[in-house]
Amino acid sequence: MAPGSLDVLDFATTQLSLLASELAAETSQNALLLSTHSPRTLARAGLAITNLNLSSQRTGLGGKAVLELEQDNAIGGEELGDHGIRVGDIVRVGQQPQGAEKKAEKRSIEGKGLEGVVVRLGRKTMQIALDKEEDEGDGLVGRLWV
Repeated sequence: MAPGSLDVLDFATTQLSLLASELAAETSQNALLLSTHSPRTLARAGLAITNLNLSSQRTGLGGKAVLELEQDNAIGGEELGDHGIRVGDIVRVGQQPQGAEKKAEKRSIEGKGLEGVVVRLGRKTMQIALDKEEDEGDGLVGRLWV
């Protein structure tokens, strides 16, 4: 080996440990944000998209369910709006809490949802591949948020 060169195994091990620590940091940060802020506040900050409807569902590559979400027509906006969500992001799709619900009911709804990866993102729609093959969007009714 030449002086100053790195062993490939050491480099790969270091990179994997750095990626694992980055994932853990992002996961804890997102959990904190979700537990302390409402979907509306997160949407204003560009961290969430609210008022979505399930427009279609299909089976994608590897038998995973792919959900297609679009903006609710009752809201009036055809486009998804400004947000920071990109293709490849890990997201959670859940029912959007309604204004008339009690705080305890809102907290129970916010904790539930299906996790997946954004596979396609357009101006009007977004497609999310669910993580687990047995997950399906059957329980998702009404307005949703990502």
